[in-house]
Amino acid sequence: MPTEPAAGAAALPADAATPPTRAVLASMFGTVVEWYDFSVYGAASALVFGRIFFPNVDAMAGLLASYGAFAVGFLIRPIGGVFFSYFGDRYGRKPVLVATLLTMGISTTAIGLLPTYSAVGVWAPVLLVGLRMVQGFGAGGEFAGAILFASEYAPAGRRGLFGSFAPASVMISLLLSALIFRVFSALPTEQFLRWGWRVPFLLSIVAVLTGYFIRQRVGETPEFLAIRSQAAKLRMPIVEIVRGYPKLVLLAMGVNVIQVMGYVHVVFATSYMNTNLGTPAITTLVIQMITFVACGVACIAGGVLSDLVGRKPVLIGATIASALYAFPMFWLLDTRNPVLMAVGMVLGAFTLFPFFGTQSAFYTETFDTRFRYSGITLAREVTYAMFGGPLPFLATSFVIQAGGKGWPVSVIMVVMSTISFVSLLFIQKQSPASRP
Repeated sequence: MPTEPAAGAAALPADAATPPTRAVLASMFGTVVEWYDFSVYGAASALVFGRIFFPNVDAMAGLLASYGAFAVGFLIRPIGGVFFSYFGDRYGRKPVLVATLLTMGISTTAIGLLPTYSAVGVWAPVLLVGLRMVQGFGAGGEFAGAILFASEYAPAGRRGLFGSFAPASVMISLLLSALIFRVFSALPTEQFLRWGWRVPFLLSIVAVLTGYFIRQRVGETPEFLAIRSQAAKLRMPIVEIVRGYPKLVLLAMGVNVIQVMGYVHVVFATSYMNTNLGTPAITTLVIQMITFVACGVACIAGGVLSDLVGRKPVLIGATIASALYAFPMFWLLDTRNPVLMAVGMVLGAFTLFPFFGTQSAFYTETFDTRFRYSGITLAREVTYAMFGGPLPFLATSFVIQAGGKGWPVSVIMVVMSTISFVSLLFIQKQSPASRP
């Protein structure tokens, strides 16, 4: 499939002065900041929260309760996405990206100040879940805006590359959160549980202020500026796209289902190695960091390849590779050999994450600019709410029922890959505005 030029490129206004590279930097840095917030919560869910917010249950039940709180953030994401996409489609991408940055940053910092169960009883998990919901509300509008910001600034023929930087920067945030948590988890256990776990959350405020400064220094995207007068006339962009193109929206949701599998790599695999396989914490951390680097490289490789051969071939290839590799990945993990475990995770990254890197450009080209923010938000956030939040919880539960074996998770991965494969076969890769 030939590479498509950036939609609206011929009509770019002269006042779009921000260089594309600066726009990409703003998209990347903001995404690193915001997903650091989200991922540091995931790390704390696996390592800390079950012990200090849900202490009156056994270790596995505490882990499940912690993952339940983790899932709440995903369930609220579509609501946040609907809210922020309204403003993103009507008034521009930039103000929404600033708002989501502050929403997530403040809530993450507040988590670092929470009293524990031993201090205030049941109010501790209640407050934790409440702040997790605020996090999810902000995250619901962040990523669609970030990939649009980079993709809509991309020069012709490089949208895949530019769009891949936002998902690759998610991996940077995961790497940062893992490293920072490792530093503080090296404290004596009593100190780590008393105050050490709080520092990664409190550090968020510094990063948020830096991200705010960077995002304020870039202009609105050229493609939005080109249709600003039309955008102001849209009363409810999300309603219009659902009414006008329901099949397109449903298929776009189906395409995203496989991407939820990323949480097997970045959340579930950590607890699986620690809890089920008895892998030492330092070994798990090293494997985790290698995996995050591989995922980031795979994202960019996928974006670049999609500029050369087209979006669909890369996406379809990733769905097939992920389905075929679902069982071998856990076979390698179950060897308990650190080298083979690392190989298993890296190969998993290169089967799945080219999809993640290509998805930004694919969605940008699938939805018309007028309601692109809403379309991408629906496609991503609804499926993440349905599958992403419950996935670590369900995967852990199924593994327990299977006697500690990982094969139920492999089955889930095959099913998700198949849903996305079928959706890609039927989705029309063209903008709604160009249809007769």
